Amino acid sequence: MLILAIRRPKLLKFFKSFKSHYRSTIKTVLAFLLLLVSTQAAKFPPNFKKCNRKDPNSAKCILEAAQFGVLQANKNYPQIGLANLAPLEIVELKIGAGSHAVVNVDQNFKNCKLYGFEKAKIRQFEFDFEEKVLRNRGTVPEVKMLCEYELNGKVLLLPIVGTGPSTVILKNLQITAHFEFEYVTLDPEFVSFNFENLFNGDKQLGDNINKVLNDNFKEVYADVQQGYEKGLGLIIQQILNNLFSKVSMDEAFD
Repeated sequence: MLILAIRRPKLLKFFKSFKSHYRSTIKTVLAFLLLLVSTQAAKFPPNFKKCNRKDPNSAKCILEAAQFGVLQANKNYPQIGLANLAPLEIVELKIGAGSHAVVNVDQNFKNCKLYGFEKAKIRQFEFDFEEKVLRNRGTVPEVKMLCEYELNGKVLLLPIVGTGPSTVILKNLQITAHFEFEYVTLDPEFVSFNFENLFNGDKQLGDNINKVLNDNFKEVYADVQQGYEKGLGLIIQQILNNLFSKVSMDEAFD
């Protein structure tokens, strides 16, 4: 029951520290997804849709079930390990400097709340049971990330330093994920940044830097895109891993 897909560009270097916390690989997720059969597996709540994988129309049913599952994820389902997507809460994110010297700054985020994934529109959600591959694509109208931040470095050769609340918004985010090959792409149409209390509260300097970031959002985002893709991929991986460590394939499908 998950989404997240993106296409070609490369996004901000995002959730790097997540890797140490959620080191289990996507192949482990697929092993749970496609091989795990337990007589003590948790049962799906009655408000979740199930499909028969032997049905000729199973692909359509699975897509509908995935979309319906996302709409249901507005609260925690601890019995099946499914987290609340409204909002999705992340303890810590670390994004390293960009790859092309546009964003030469380490971005440390804590106590994050990500809003918008519960409104994702899924266009593809396919299991290849023989190849053990999950493919999905979708669109999220807007992802809003609210965090406490710490920045120290340079953006477009301008110094940037500060701590405080931040808002990063990705609009019309196209997501594509192929699990087994371990790749996720994120292609937003528009990105906005707002870091409060930059330069120890110097409003003029802070407003100027936020304006530079937003006036050049394409260059800034492209330089750190890979980090976002890696970080969001790890988040999806963890959500799926939690779900299918408790729910067997026999329970997920009729």
